[in-house]
Parts: sequence; structure tokens; C-alpha cells
Amino acid sequence: MKKKYIIFFLIGIFSVMAIAFAAFSTTLNITGTASIDSNWKIKINNVVTEVVKGKAKNESTPIVTDTSVTFKTLLYIPSDSIKYKVTVVNEGSIDAKLDSIEMTDSKNPAINFDLTNINENSVLKAGDSTDFNVIVTYNEDVETQPTEENLTASLTVKLNYVQNA
Repeated sequence: MKKKYIIFFLIGIFSVMAIAFAAFSTTLNITGTASIDSNWKIKINNVVTEVVKGKAKNESTPIVTDTSVTFKTLLYIPSDSIKYKVTVVNEGSIDAKLDSIEMTDSKNPAINFDLTNINENSVLKAGDSTDFNVIVTYNEDVETQPTEENLTASLTVKLNYVQNA
């Protein structure tokens, strides 16, 4: 008789477990939508020739794209120089970090290029702008006058911005 009670008891337990499993194993469907309301727009919006020393002059107007600027400068004698002010603006809604600066120049030993007021890893917040300088100078240490075709120098500065994490 004890065996019958044990069997009925086990059948009862299994029945309760089966009912409980069935009650908790329903399919749950979740639906929804998401959208991104942000934009990315970093650009150079202004280049000004700020200081000219000596006979230096622009051979042509600086060529500007969103994140690069190319300068063609004509220098005549040691100590000639031009200082440009470049303005970069973050017109987007995402903060940006300056990941790297690429400088490509014409490799003329008589001409030096310097960047000031700009650093890699600097943050440009959404809606803000920043200025930096490009200084082109005739190298005073050069010992011989360059030939006519080497008086002109070109420089391209490319700014590589990434999303600030």
C-alpha cells in the first residue's frame, strides 16, 4: 500500500511540475524602434594670412577641403615668413578628438613649416571651434640660394578627427 501512495505522490509532483513549466514557458515578444539623432561634421571653415614678414607672399590662395588645407608660399630671402591662422569648427552634434595630424610638404630644405596651437588628442566639442597657426619660414641656416624652381614650397595639413569616447 505504501508503494501506491508513493506512486500517486510522485505522479502528483510531476503533474504540478508539468503545469508550472507550461505556465512559465510562454513566448515573450518585445518590439520597438530606435533612431540616432546625431551628425558628424568637422571642417576647416576659414584660413587667413595673418602675418607676412619680408617679401613673402602666397603663390596661390590656400586650397581648403573639410579637413585639409594646402598652402603654396613664395619666399625670397632668409627670414621671409608667412603666418596663417586656420579655423576648424565642429558643426556636428558629437564631440571630436584630433587623432592625428598629417603634414605633407615639398621637402625643400630652404623652407621650414611649423604648426602651433594644435595638439593631437585635443577635443573639439560639438558646436565649438578652434584656431591653429601654420608658419612658413625661409630657413636662415641654408647656405646656398635655392634655384628658381625651389623658391616655392607647398604644404598640406590634414586633420584626422575621430569620435571622442
